Amino acid sequence: MTRSADLSAIQKCISNSLGELTLGESTITGVVGDAPSQYSRSPSIWQAAFAELGIEAVYLPFDTSDDQLPHLLSVLRQCERFWGANITVPHKLRIMEFLDEIDPGARRINAVNTIVRTKAGRLIGYNTDGEGFVQGILQPWADRSEPFISSLAGMNVLLIGAGGSARAVAFHIADLLDGGKLLICNRTLPKALALANNLRQQGREALAISEAQIGKDVLEVGLIINSTTKGQGGIRKLSGGRVTNLEPYSALAPAHPPALPFSELDTAGFAGALLEVARPDIETNHEVSFRLANTIPRHVRFYDLIYHPEETVFLRHGRLTGHLCMNGKGMIIQQAALAFHKYICREHLKSRGIEGIAAQKQILNAMERAW
Repeated sequence: MTRSADLSAIQKCISNSLGELTLGESTITGVVGDAPSQYSRSPSIWQAAFAELGIEAVYLPFDTSDDQLPHLLSVLRQCERFWGANITVPHKLRIMEFLDEIDPGARRINAVNTIVRTKAGRLIGYNTDGEGFVQGILQPWADRSEPFISSLAGMNVLLIGAGGSARAVAFHIADLLDGGKLLICNRTLPKALALANNLRQQGREALAISEAQIGKDVLEVGLIINSTTKGQGGIRKLSGGRVTNLEPYSALAPAHPPALPFSELDTAGFAGALLEVARPDIETNHEVSFRLANTIPRHVRFYDLIYHPEETVFLRHGRLTGHLCMNGKGMIIQQAALAFHKYICREHLKSRGIEGIAAQKQILNAMERAW
């Protein structure tokens, strides 16, 4: 593939416009998901890290559907200036079908959030989500003088969700519970059962519960983690040409968001129409969520992997009922820094003698300042 054809070939596989971007000699990196162009902070924090280290590279959002995912990866595999990309919802599991190699850590989790292109054109999958999550909660962060959680040892933890990010978090948390138990709740119980079974096969304490059981089991945990998309900002595309909005919902309660045809998305009243249709379900969701949050002991902490919006309904209900809360900002920066220096830019940094803890801190600081 010629350098001038790189962007045009990528553009054919994504739904967002790359505009009149001129690459020059820049390397290409990015984030692959269904709609990262609508909410992802990754482009801004990665560009800041590139600038900090004097690397001539661009980081782009690639909005791609399930159908287009294999075509996009084929294009990236042929693109010599492509170094790698982060992978976000909903592609962290399915992308594994199209990779040439998967790192043992990602294989254990059965989810990929980072891909790297080798000089030979092979795509290798890794996962930094779990490690980034653990570092984000167990280390002092930003304006906090103390970590969000001092230790997970002996703690029972409730994880809401069983998708790609949830899998990474589940395995890394389960490794640290040391006598505690991981409870996994998902809208569809079979997915929670499958994840809990995977963990038990590796000697970890894990139990799947239904949404109906949360009210009872949540009273025995020290940490609640939302790893679902309930509460995430932006319009979400569904199969069958329909779209929905999960931002008004709390992860603590069941949700049945309505969907409208994608063809109506550009109409001026779309957002209001969707909200009006969803209003009864949203009100029920909020009522159940707030009532439950108010029964949960005050020492229990609320964590949401979502960072857009900064405070989800789940976190707001936690804050209003006296719980310490944290969003996914720390995790996204920690996992991004890991993906940057450990995988995607590793060979380039190594050739320049930029390695080790000092380099990781430099990247972390640059990303945090740019947030």
